[in-house]
Amino acid sequence: MQSPQQDFDPELLRPVECICVPDPRSTMWVRIDRAAGTMRPVELADHHENIAALSLHAGVPQDIALQFETARNLYLYSWFVYRFYPVAEHHSLACLELALRDRLKDDIRAGKVGKSGRKPMLRTLLKYAVAQNLIKNEGFQVWRNRGEINARRKICEMPEKNLTDISWDDSEPEVMAEDQNWDYANMLTDTLPYIRNKHAHGSTNLHNLVLLTIQNICEIINQLYEAPGAFQPAHS
Repeated sequence: MQSPQQDFDPELLRPVECICVPDPRSTMWVRIDRAAGTMRPVELADHHENIAALSLHAGVPQDIALQFETARNLYLYSWFVYRFYPVAEHHSLACLELALRDRLKDDIRAGKVGKSGRKPMLRTLLKYAVAQNLIKNEGFQVWRNRGEINARRKICEMPEKNLTDISWDDSEPEVMAEDQNWDYANMLTDTLPYIRNKHAHGSTNLHNLVLLTIQNICEIINQLYEAPGAFQPAHS
């Protein structure tokens, strides 16, 4: 493999000798160890670790799981081609709509989703799934971590409250009553279709901040389908 310093234009088709060279924009970031007070360049292994952590459970139909794997691989290979980031996000959103149409197919066929005679779009499908309690706030890591986020925010209040120290238990973030008012699931019914439409209608935006979108989609799809071995309450 050629040295990462080899000169090539990352916006064009790669020369064959540079196929496995990281996109220069991928190596601009660092990983900070706050406990040790050190930092190091982000590596391919870090990039792989981030996307490998997002996986669908075995209860998701294979056709859908394979489309999600395509999105994961697109994200992985964005290390080499930076412009794959929006492609990975777009494909993950297409996978989400595929999953919703599959999971809600009986209700769609019965005319329960959206306006009768019209094909429901992504926003309509998401809103229906949330209303049917198929997608819940508790199913999202971001929502569950809200307690920790708020605890960390208390640090900013230390000077104005004349506090000299503050502590919390990182191992088990507590979701407070006010945190439960954050309706994350319903918020996503607007934000995810907005992102999808930006991609579908053409966009020149380019950034690598797409992992949260893929994580949200992963967690939605996992909620839509029953995981093998999931507890089922007994019926009388």
